Amino acid sequence: MLVCFFVCLQGGKVRDLLFQVLEKEGDVTIKHGTQSRENRRAATKGMHTSKFCLNPAGDTPSACRLFDSIVSLCVPVIVSDSIELPFEDVIDYRKFSIFVEANVALKPGFLVKMLRKIGRKKILEYQREMKTVPFSLY
Repeated sequence: MLVCFFVCLQGGKVRDLLFQVLEKEGDVTIKHGTQSRENRRAATKGMHTSKFCLNPAGDTPSACRLFDSIVSLCVPVIVSDSIELPFEDVIDYRKFSIFVEANVALKPGFLVKMLRKIGRKKILEYQREMKTVPFSLY
């Protein structure tokens, strides 16, 4: 199974380390994000064509890349040791997201190997759950 991530990396310790761990993986797409219109279009296209979207913890827990992942039906892979996500009292993120502690995700080969084991049936389950997210909250 082809594992395809779309990673929008914009600095930050965990993001920089993830880039180093994932840059040599043949079926991982990494994009360095900037806020230009062209880059936003490329990010949207990349998320729509990917199975998994990495969401490393950023400056704020409500990073728009998480919302973009959900809208794109790209399974969010949330890399964080502890994070508060928006609307956790209403949305059960565990139904459609994969949570990985940063120190585990940064082990060479671990993240890609783990995601390759997730079958098509499970990915479709995650995507069905994402379709039920009440986007009016965002």
